[in-house]
Order: sequence, then C-alpha cells, then structure tokens
Amino acid sequence: MAGTIVVMTNDWLADIVIVNESRDEATAGDVSVFRSAGEACNCLEHWWVDRSEGFAFTAAGHRLTLGVDEERRVIVTRQQDAPAGTELVRGWLRAQAAAVLDVRRSRAREGKATLSRSEEQGLLPTSVEGLIAYIGFNT
Repeated sequence: MAGTIVVMTNDWLADIVIVNESRDEATAGDVSVFRSAGEACNCLEHWWVDRSEGFAFTAAGHRLTLGVDEERRVIVTRQQDAPAGTELVRGWLRAQAAAVLDVRRSRAREGKATLSRSEEQGLLPTSVEGLIAYIGFNT
C-alpha cells in the first residue's frame, strides 16, 4: 500500500493518550501526550502504576485503567466513559500549555526562541486538538 493515504476522522482523539502524573485527578501535574496507548504504556514503569502515581485518559475523554502484566509491563486493562473526561483532559492540557509557554518565554528572553504573536499576548489554543498541537507529543 505504498503511497496510499488514509484520512483520519474525528475518532483519532480516541487513540491519543494523555497521562497526568498527579495524586489528584483534578490537578494537572506532569502531563504527557502520546500518540497511542501502546506508546504511553511503553514509557510508563510498572511501579508508576503499582503506586498509583497518576491517571490516563484518551484525548476524547475516556478513562483508561492501567495494570501490569506478568512480565511487569504496563498495559491498559479497561477503557470507560468518564462524564467530565473531556473537560478534565482539556484542563490538564491547558496547564501543560501554560507551562510550555512559560518555558518558551524564558527561552525567548535568552534569545533561544522566537515567540509567535499569540504567545507574546499570552494566548493559547482552546480546543483539545489545538492544545495537543501546541504541546506536542512525547515520542
């Protein structure tokens, strides 16, 4: 199938995984964005799951329950709807985008980055898609 392009639909948000390293689900901690559950699981350590160090959702707002298999690899054991999942994820992403902006402003003061007009005004994307684009993926 070389050269074939398949266009994604809006379902692509269900493939993206947002991991929030925080003891409180409502509080954004260290937020990471992954292209897939497999990539997120590969980056997480079994102890992170065992110690309940954080939470994972899809970008579409579905809660992921993580577990550890017999070889001590992190796996997704369940995916379920979360009534406020989309807003929760958007809040995590907003917090991470604000942190990215802070770093970019600092780097700009050092002459190591050039801010966009929106960044200069402190304006960040508002949609989940826009926030993901601004933050970028972990891998």
